[in-house]
Amino acid sequence: MALSEPQILGITRNDIQDIFERTLVNFKEAKTRIIYLDASYLYTFDLGDFNYIRKLCLLTRTSVVHVKEWHRLLERWYNDQTVRMYGNMAIIKPLQISRTFDRVTNEGMEMVADCITGGGGGLFEYRSIGDGSGSAASPSDTILVNEIDRINVNTTPEGGSLSRDGSTIYSIGNHSKSVETPANDEFTECGMHNTDNAVTDDMFDHSIFANPVEHIQNADAPGSTTVVYMCSA
Repeated sequence: MALSEPQILGITRNDIQDIFERTLVNFKEAKTRIIYLDASYLYTFDLGDFNYIRKLCLLTRTSVVHVKEWHRLLERWYNDQTVRMYGNMAIIKPLQISRTFDRVTNEGMEMVADCITGGGGGLFEYRSIGDGSGSAASPSDTILVNEIDRINVNTTPEGGSLSRDGSTIYSIGNHSKSVETPANDEFTECGMHNTDNAVTDDMFDHSIFANPVEHIQNADAPGSTTVVYMCSA
């Protein structure tokens, strides 16, 4: 199955350049720079549509082609487009979807450095969602502001995966419809972690959404995805 590369829509080359320049303002003399740019998505699906989503997300565990397709669909949905899936059998669109560009944390970068220098490292195969009221994520964050649920993306029956394509990292995770209703009926944040223990884990990414996504227990299916680009600037 030949597919076009996923593209981040609604953000221009100049926007990305501005992110890099603001990040590098104190490092203009450096010749080698590694920049982490992440795009995180938070969404909910109608329960009647979710089986189609589950099938595709399970396929991402064994095929990077399907991972790219999932990212492409997220961008289409974010730009208010419907998607025909499975031979036009289903016309799918989330109930809500939100996107943000946020923070790879210090803990995550330290783990990457440990791997490069021969350490054991670890898989950041857990995703969390929460309803914290924080205004912005920080590189020093180690926990969500208020975590509601955490899943292993490689084993959750609702579908998900942790994979890479070249230097791009994809973390996809769908949570159960039975996840409790959050405060104000809204999820506001998500994260990536290396264990299921919120006390002793390391957190790779923390994203806080300016546009929260509503969830009502057993009425819809929530999930989130983070795509991390490692760029040499």
